[in-house]
Amino acid sequence: MAKAKALPKGVLNSRQMLAKINKEPDSLGLVLLYGTENYMIDGAVAMLKKACLGEGAEDMDYAVIDTRTGDKFDMGKLEELISMPPWMSPKRLVVIKQSGFPNRELSDKDTEVLKNIPSSVVVVFFEDTVDSRKKSFKAFLQYGTVASMSGFEEDELAGWINKRFAKENISIGFEAANSMASRCSGNMMELVNEINKLTLYCQGKGCSEVTPDIVELCCPPDLSGKIFDIMDACGTGNANVALGTLDKLISNKEPLAKIRVSIVNHIKALIMAKEARNANVLVERTGMNEFRAKKLVSQASNFDMKSLINLYLAASDSDSDFKHGLIDERYSLEIILVKASAKSGV
Repeated sequence: MAKAKALPKGVLNSRQMLAKINKEPDSLGLVLLYGTENYMIDGAVAMLKKACLGEGAEDMDYAVIDTRTGDKFDMGKLEELISMPPWMSPKRLVVIKQSGFPNRELSDKDTEVLKNIPSSVVVVFFEDTVDSRKKSFKAFLQYGTVASMSGFEEDELAGWINKRFAKENISIGFEAANSMASRCSGNMMELVNEINKLTLYCQGKGCSEVTPDIVELCCPPDLSGKIFDIMDACGTGNANVALGTLDKLISNKEPLAKIRVSIVNHIKALIMAKEARNANVLVERTGMNEFRAKKLVSQASNFDMKSLINLYLAASDSDSDFKHGLIDERYSLEIILVKASAKSGV
């Protein structure tokens, strides 16, 4: 797998941030968390509440400004909130969601407020994306703690899934765990929901192990994962494997139209990944899940840009020919996979 672009100097990853909240909560004042992995972000909020707030004190000592729900953020409002001491808690917790403030140009007054967060308050900004080149971002680094809240790496997910099931005395092998990760595109919240569903299924059936068959029965279809497998085979010039995987999808009653659209969209995504060159840029440009972005960037390295563009054009032409009754639908798909496996002269 291609490595994602390194985090800016001084920025923590999600695991480091969660560890800091757990072990050094008193060191936190100004915090900036960014990323699209809601599971990690929700985990950070829950840990901060536990570290900062007294029992039953949430109504008094916890404030949220969420611009997505119509709240407006201004520095005067923040100054007002942080000027109030905690009533029933070790610290007052103020959470500001999607304000865009860390990407704006800061005034001298803004900087003074960020620089002088009272020790009795923790102020947390949540943003989907940030621009690490801006002075505002550097101000958060200088005066506070900044973390990129991404999910687990692909090779970590199977172990994490295994541990979640182990808490319920249920085991799961690598093949089944990897299949779950693929079906959910690495989205942690979706994985938690699927783990809970499979746990209930196994407990109801008296099963002590989640097998690939159980995953196939209970979890969402893995069309996306199979398309990745097909293009992986094409990227290494193995047309037989690509065609064999296509045959299995058709045998499993996957609609040909859905397969065709998925392959065309996947080729388009590979072009974007090839142009972006690393997963962080691809996430910023498209908003896609980081897990999927990393896999696409890795897979795109097996193709050159010219071949991908020609392949996309050929797929579009083939789609048109099928719709006009000039070619059999399955045959049109097989031709595209053979051309993709050749990687040149498409």
